[in-house]
Amino acid sequence: MKNTLILVFVIMILASQGCTNTSVYEGQGKTQKTEAKFTEDQQAKLIKACPPPRLTFSLERENFKRRLVRFNNPDKISYIYLVDFGKVMAYYTIKGKVSSVNSKLTTGEQLVEDPYAQYCTGGGVSPARVVESPQLDGSYGINGDAIFFFTTEDVYVEWAGKYMVCDQPLTLTTPVQLVQTVAE
Repeated sequence: MKNTLILVFVIMILASQGCTNTSVYEGQGKTQKTEAKFTEDQQAKLIKACPPPRLTFSLERENFKRRLVRFNNPDKISYIYLVDFGKVMAYYTIKGKVSSVNSKLTTGEQLVEDPYAQYCTGGGVSPARVVESPQLDGSYGINGDAIFFFTTEDVYVEWAGKYMVCDQPLTLTTPVQLVQTVAE
C-alpha cells in the first residue's frame, strides 16, 4: 500500500510539471551543434570585450510614448499622402489616426476544448488547442494589407499602398494624381 501511494504521488508530481522543454539542439546534426556553440562562444567574447551600455533612459521608448500620446486623440488633425507608382496619388486632411484593417477589438486567438489535443500550460497539459477567433461580425481571416482613416469631412478611406502621415501639411512639388470631388 505504501509503495502504491508513493507511486501515485510521484505520478502526480510528474504530471503537474507541465510540458518539458527539450534541448534546442535536439535533432540537429553534429556540425550544427558545433556552429551553434561557436556562435554562442564568439558572442560571449564580444560582449566581454565590448559590453553594451546600460542605459538609464531610452529615447526609442520616449519616441513611442510621444507618438502614442500625439496620435491617440480623436480630434487630432493630420495630413496623409497616399503614394503609388512613385507619385502622390491622393492627399487628405484626416481627423484621428491611421489604423490597420487587421487591428482587432478582441483577441485574435482562443483556446477551445479538444479531447484529441494537448496544450501546455503552467500547471500541466490541458485537452485544448489554439484556434483563430472569429471577427466581431462572425467572419474569419485577415482583412488584407491596408490602412484606413477618416477625413475631416468624416469620409472613410482605405488604402493598400504606401503612405506618409504628418501632423503639419507638406508642400508638394508635383500635382496629386487622384482628386476627390466633394458635393456641396
